Amino acid sequence: MVRSRLSRSLRTVAAEAASMARLVRGTRSGTARILYYHRVEDEAHRSCVRPAAFAEQMSYLRREGYTVLPLAAVREHLDEKRPFPERTVLVTFDDGFADNYVNAFPILQREGIPMTLFLTADYIGGPELPVLRDRKGVRPLSWPQVEEMARHGVELGAHTLTHPNLTELGDEELHREVTESRTRIHEQTGVPVDSFCYPRGHFDARVKQAVRDAGYALACTTLEGCVSVATHPFSLRRTFVAYDDTMRDFRHKLEGSFDMLHEARSWLRSSSHEQAAL
Repeated sequence: MVRSRLSRSLRTVAAEAASMARLVRGTRSGTARILYYHRVEDEAHRSCVRPAAFAEQMSYLRREGYTVLPLAAVREHLDEKRPFPERTVLVTFDDGFADNYVNAFPILQREGIPMTLFLTADYIGGPELPVLRDRKGVRPLSWPQVEEMARHGVELGAHTLTHPNLTELGDEELHREVTESRTRIHEQTGVPVDSFCYPRGHFDARVKQAVRDAGYALACTTLEGCVSVATHPFSLRRTFVAYDDTMRDFRHKLEGSFDMLHEARSWLRSSSHEQAAL
């Protein structure tokens, strides 16, 4: 029994090592890196990036000659199996916090950088956006703010209605969260919604199929790494930018230096859960 478990663990380690090696190779030419943020605010919280730091990051992308694409361009590259230009980056925001409009939007406009905003539709225009586990009372965007951003080229995506773990929902509720969020955003703004983001990165084959059936073209995860022409359009990897990232950290993340570390951490977490269940 022990030998069998050990053999299974070694095979898993080998498989994950091969997967991590593919990730590192994927940071080279022909790939794109999707950055994701939550808030741009001075609050000392992991999901915040200070406005001054965000401005420096966006300026760096422009100054160093990165190709910054809108998310919609990814589907074209995937469909055509066309490699991305050298040093391609995309900028996305999750949830729909008011500081995205107040602090991030002017910086992006100044630098001419496109962004995609994934909205938790039920909370937009309300008093609170209660999606961060350890932070309550944060104000969401208003619909007029969302409309203004869309008029100036911000791409809108859906992040469900209420930010649930989609893998735990029954089929009917899953369908409602995925489809009605898309409908709500379109009704409020008149803008078509073609991209989706899984809340907290929770998804499985059933959830992916529900997103596909709802008519989306792309879906983003919280898995670390970059996007290549071989990437599944409903499993787009992204790179998280955090409060305590220095500019050196930011440069390393753009280069893919942390991909293997994050992949190993994710594997260790899942492995510990599996061992606890044995």
